[in-house]
Amino acid sequence: MRRLPILVATLLIAASPGLSAKAIKYPDQDPAFSITIPDDWTAQPGKDGNLECEAGDGSKFSFSIVPAAEIKKEEELKSYLSTLAKTMGDGAEINDLKVGEIKQMTTPNGVKLSGLNANGPSSGVEVVISLAAFAPKNETYFIIMAAAVADVDKAHDQTMGEIINSITPISGKE
Repeated sequence: MRRLPILVATLLIAASPGLSAKAIKYPDQDPAFSITIPDDWTAQPGKDGNLECEAGDGSKFSFSIVPAAEIKKEEELKSYLSTLAKTMGDGAEINDLKVGEIKQMTTPNGVKLSGLNANGPSSGVEVVISLAAFAPKNETYFIIMAAAVADVDKAHDQTMGEIINSITPISGKE
C-alpha cells in the first residue's frame, strides 16, 4: 500500500515541465527571447548568426532559428514564408511541393506566431518543411525552420510544440 504514494510522487516528478530542459537566450548579443529545449538536445550558433538545434535521440531531427531582418511588418510575412518554403523545397529537391496556408497562433507566453507547412516527395520519401515566424520585439522577426522526413517530423511534433510554447520575450537588459 505504501508503494502507491511513492509511485504517484515519482510520476509527478517525472512529468514536471522543465525537469530535464535548458533555457537558451537568443541572439547571444542583446537577446530578444529565450526558448527551452530538452537537455539531450544540442544548440549552437550557426553561420550568419543562426541558432542550430538538434534532437539528442539520434534521429538527426533539427531546426534553425534565423533572424529575418528584411521583415519589418506582419503583412510582409505571408509572401516571405511562402517564398522561403519554396526555396527550401528546391534546395531539398522536393518534387511537387505543396505549400499550406499560413496559420496564426498565440503561445501561452503571448507570442504571436505565423506558420506554415509544406510537403512533397524527395527521392521517393515524403518531406515536411515547417516554418514559424514571430517578433518578440517590435519589427524584430525570427523564423524557426525545419525540414525532415515526414515520420521523423511527426515523431517530434510534441517536443516542437513545447519548444515553441516556451518562447519568452526578453525585455531590457538582464
